[in-house]
Amino acid sequence: MNIGFFMARILATAALALLLYGFIIPSVGFNGTLERIKDSKVEAIPSYTYPLWNFYQKGRYIGINTPQTARYNLKKMIEISEEIGVPSLPVWNFSLEAPNYPKEAFPQGLPVYIHFDGLSGEVHEMNTINHYVGMAPMERGGIYESALAPYALIALAMLLVLFIVYDNKWINRLMAVPILLPFLFVGIYGYWLYWFGHNLHGGAITIKPFMPVILGDGKVAQFTTHAYPVIGFWVLIAISILSLLAWWLKSRALKNQPAKKATPMQHFIMLIALLIGTGTSAYVLKTDMEVDTLGKISKVINASKTTMPTEIKIPEATEAQKEAILKEREEQRKEQELKIKALESRAGSVGKFKVSPMYKSNCAPCHGVSGEGNVGPKLVGLSKDEMLKKILEYKTNENEMHIAVIEYMSDEDMEKLAEEIAQFEAQ
Repeated sequence: MNIGFFMARILATAALALLLYGFIIPSVGFNGTLERIKDSKVEAIPSYTYPLWNFYQKGRYIGINTPQTARYNLKKMIEISEEIGVPSLPVWNFSLEAPNYPKEAFPQGLPVYIHFDGLSGEVHEMNTINHYVGMAPMERGGIYESALAPYALIALAMLLVLFIVYDNKWINRLMAVPILLPFLFVGIYGYWLYWFGHNLHGGAITIKPFMPVILGDGKVAQFTTHAYPVIGFWVLIAISILSLLAWWLKSRALKNQPAKKATPMQHFIMLIALLIGTGTSAYVLKTDMEVDTLGKISKVINASKTTMPTEIKIPEATEAQKEAILKEREEQRKEQELKIKALESRAGSVGKFKVSPMYKSNCAPCHGVSGEGNVGPKLVGLSKDEMLKKILEYKTNENEMHIAVIEYMSDEDMEKLAEEIAQFEAQ
């Protein structure tokens, strides 16, 4: 066998192994799990999902309030309603810092990790901040891409198998896909950052449309942001380089030695690979249908519809009117600053008052970590029945700001939340 063909196959096999280990196996194995947890159908989670998540989660970021006994244990994380992220390799990290996010409590700031098939990290906490500055929930970004990721990754694996099995110039050209994979990710990621920054709605504070930083450090209101690639991106770079070298070696070999006719063994190997790929895709599709992935996507999109800000044109006015307008704007600016400071003050108190993750993520930023009031009114002193009535009113009124944070709460969740808030005065 020509050494060029041999080395090309070795390099492509290495790229396939990285793709399988880092992305396909965890993505397919975890598919539908978060939806089943949200739907209270934990019993439908396959048994292999638990050790798979535990294995991939070792050494990953876990929220600061997660008990040590539950860390890296999916079953216990579900039992105590902790935030759970997808297990595939994270590709990009976006983190947020503010003066009142103390380093001892938040050594990595407030981090969220972007994966091909979802998110991990402090997603609920980040969503709460996004909501109050007028940005859509993070799950809204790349929502179709995340759902299609398992299928696309399986198709990419099939492409690599084609390259490994056959020596064909047309198949070689398809290697442009794995070669360009990290750049495709950055392009899609950049598009969604632009979408988030330019599709703002009315929040507790108002910011102008902007382009979030893709790489490096930036500023949003009074918060400092950081965006950098992490391990998954470097694995994508490795896949890209291996694929490029494999393509180059085989292209050279084909110039010097015409490709031989494919053998029955090569066809048999490709048939087995296609059966595995088709079966895996069918399994993912079956899971998506069981958990109603398309229905949930539609619900997220409808719940997070935003409107583009329109330019306000000030008509011709007298000097006195202009002065009054400027004074009003200055008062609004000061009010916005106070609201931002209130959010920062709330951030500094996280972890000091023991509340449930549900209250911490959905209510604390506006109403205070102990219900004392912040941007919103205080909750201390409300009875369970009073609080439950308010929550139900908020949920049925889709124009309320609260709808984005309580849209997916079940009746049981709302009752637990009302009961918790009713206990605040005693604490």
